[in-house]
Amino acid sequence: MGENNQIIGEDDYILLKDFKVETEVDEEKGFILCFWVYIFNSNAFPSTILKQVYAETNSSPPLLVLDEKTLMIFPLTCLLNEALGSGNTDLPSEVPKVSAEIEHPQNNWIHVGYEVSSDFVRLYINGEIAGELHLSSLSNDNSMPNGSRKRTLIGITGDSNLQGFIHDAKVLLSTLSIKEQYVKDPPLRLSIDESSISDIEEDNGFWNIVGGKASCRRIFSLDVLLLNTFGQPVNKELEVVASLLYAHNWLPVEKTNDEEPPLLASCDGIEFASCDRPCKLSKGRASFKLKISKLSSKCDNRQFCIKFGVSKLEGYRFLEDFSPSI
Repeated sequence: MGENNQIIGEDDYILLKDFKVETEVDEEKGFILCFWVYIFNSNAFPSTILKQVYAETNSSPPLLVLDEKTLMIFPLTCLLNEALGSGNTDLPSEVPKVSAEIEHPQNNWIHVGYEVSSDFVRLYINGEIAGELHLSSLSNDNSMPNGSRKRTLIGITGDSNLQGFIHDAKVLLSTLSIKEQYVKDPPLRLSIDESSISDIEEDNGFWNIVGGKASCRRIFSLDVLLLNTFGQPVNKELEVVASLLYAHNWLPVEKTNDEEPPLLASCDGIEFASCDRPCKLSKGRASFKLKISKLSSKCDNRQFCIKFGVSKLEGYRFLEDFSPSI
């Protein structure tokens, strides 16, 4: 992670692997857990996002699981502990759960609400009820815990590929509105403004940009936006930097043979290495004029892409955006 500043507080955005909440809950009264989650780079499914931890039984059954485009949440019951058992990572189809289909579960912020009462559990996605499970169908003399039980909810990587962030996680009284929590503190994201693109030819999802030697390369321009997850501009004193990467592995493109930077930023007719010339955001917008000095034909015909990221905040993937392949 890059160095934090006052723009993003230390606890505003937490890596899944570092997320932990401990709370005493009274299941007779119920409670609500709600949070924003941003998942990226997940290739193995199903992947556990959050799990329950019962110290007295040394069991850690899953709480929230992503299976491709299906988000599943499980009830807090001893029946679930017995079904999965300590250390069991399988997800039998008979284990009761609430499921919701998510069209784009990765590289997007999703607000999850989990409401628990003595009678039911409910799953909310982006402020709306996505499903519920009545606990009466699960209960027997030993299945439901009595009184207060301490639970620890932690963010984990279900496997080595699962990565992500948690934002604005809260445990609340069940009398409060999840809809109000959904709109209260939306997270940030950085996005290319496609309507601002100029002098770039688009073909089947690819960008065609003339680069190479100085007499041939062409200036192209575009804007980058800092938005909240509802698409509203956010006014922050930040700088955005552009860099040229290889599209297949996102590694930086090397300098040319004459040590010229592969991506140039043009300002008042003067060219600078793009990494040395970040653009300041003004009312949530940064405007770029760029040139590419490197040719893909000089790089084994590998495709490029342009990465835009907030300076001094490396590692916050939601504050990065990537162009199509070039």
